[in-house]
Amino acid sequence: MEYTVQKLAKVSGVTARTLRYYDEIGILKPARINSSGYRIYGSREVDRLQQILFSVKN
Repeated sequence: MEYTVQKLAKVSGVTARTLRYYDEIGILKPARINSSGYRIYGSREVDRLQQILFSVKN
């Protein structure tokens, strides 16, 4: 499954701004950027986000 920033933000409970920040600092890069310029995240990135969120909480 693929997610845009908005969709991933909604299902993960983090803000779209946070996802863009993670991209900016290099800890969560999108799988690709589509022709419209949208960041697209796949299952690998979702797994990485879960790891990031888990490490922040602990």
